Amino acid sequence: MPLTEDEYRQINSFSVLYSGGLDSAAVAIMCGEWVRGGVHLLTYKHQYGALFNEWSRKHNADLIRVLGQRVYHHLIDLTETWNELGAKKVYKDIAKYRGHWVVCLGCQQSMATHTIIYNLEHNVSNTLICSSVGGEYAAMSMAITRQKNVEFYKRFGIRYNAPLLDLGIGKNEERQLLRERGVEPGWGKRRSHQGFQPICLIGFQHAFDIMFDWHTTYPPDRVAQFLDEKFEIQERVIRRALVDRGHDPDELIARNKAQYDDEQARIDAVRAERIQGYDGERQRA
Repeated sequence: MPLTEDEYRQINSFSVLYSGGLDSAAVAIMCGEWVRGGVHLLTYKHQYGALFNEWSRKHNADLIRVLGQRVYHHLIDLTETWNELGAKKVYKDIAKYRGHWVVCLGCQQSMATHTIIYNLEHNVSNTLICSSVGGEYAAMSMAITRQKNVEFYKRFGIRYNAPLLDLGIGKNEERQLLRERGVEPGWGKRRSHQGFQPICLIGFQHAFDIMFDWHTTYPPDRVAQFLDEKFEIQERVIRRALVDRGHDPDELIARNKAQYDDEQARIDAVRAERIQGYDGERQRA
């Protein structure tokens, strides 16, 4: 469910699927200023054409200057997990689901797998993605994808949100947010933006989408089927990885769910108070 600013302020800490570019830097700063807990930046790379991965560290000093020593940045290789989710049989997935979108969506679900493992190990009950206004057509940002991931993350006591979409924040507002805090946003025009994030050669399939707003739409039913198939593999990988690291998965999930529920109670209280205020204003009017 989308959150408002005052509701975001009720969460303890969060992880970000972080590239180091404009969108993810804006999310990290904006939401980091609203919470007192840790800001966990998770940048992912792979062996299929992810270049200049260290560029993701460009804003680290600025983020620590703005948010303090509670910013943690990790660069994680997801190749092995992506192979298990489908990278090694990507042509079969393309044929089965009739679309090239399975490539990038499979990569994102590999990120999700690692993120859930990280969150459970560190008792982080929120993950924020950096889908931006105007990019909701992408398979990774479609409403069905976000809905499915909300449900999947919740199994592990993790709230999954897209703050830029929740709050309707566009590129120009993001650039302004960074500039006001002395952070260089990079060069951009309209939705096209050249920041400091790594380059993914596979991701260039979306270049025309961003530069010219020339994009296709993806069938929600096939996207949903793809995700349901991958969720089964993801859960297996998550539990296996936690056991291999000496954890009891169910104990970590229970710990996260307890924190999730505590945060949700605070969010619900803020929401109820706001609704009550609206009702009072209508009655007075």
